[in-house]
Amino acid sequence: FGQIRKSNEISACMLQSGPDGGRHYITLDETGNKEEGMRGSTKSFCPGTLTVKTGKDIVNYDKDSKEPKNIPAIFCEAENGDIIIKAANGKIRLEAEDVIINANGFDGKTGNIKLNSNDKITLKSQIIDINATVSTKIFSEKTVEVIGESILNLYGGLVDMADGATKIKGSKTCGGPASVNEGQHK
Repeated sequence: FGQIRKSNEISACMLQSGPDGGRHYITLDETGNKEEGMRGSTKSFCPGTLTVKTGKDIVNYDKDSKEPKNIPAIFCEAENGDIIIKAANGKIRLEAEDVIINANGFDGKTGNIKLNSNDKITLKSQIIDINATVSTKIFSEKTVEVIGESILNLYGGLVDMADGATKIKGSKTCGGPASVNEGQHK
């Protein structure tokens, strides 16, 4: 208790594992830079697997009920700041009955969910519904394929279509000005 670390900071409590103490330990830091989140921080370091297993006594479903009580077995909350889950040389796998991702913004700039990949994003399911209240866009610099092996239905209050042959004259304009959508993508 009250151990001074190499960084000259005080750990209120530090647990070390014998001969592997330099790589395997838990600290509860008392001092450090508050703005960087060091003061009052808890750190756990282990060269092997860290396992947390909880919830054995939680009953999430009442007998004869199909509605869950949604009792959390693990609850992590950051009152301020980000939560980062990183596997630099591995995969992050989420497995559950349901996976729910909510982004609740407050200023018109937040409330976004972004998926970025340097190769491919694959969605595979029996049914995929995409529902937007303002706009839906699908854009590719090369090829877009829409395939309905059995039936393909396209509906629209007003449908505006153009291909490379209509680049000069414009779609459905008989030589007049370009349509609204064509003008946006020039």
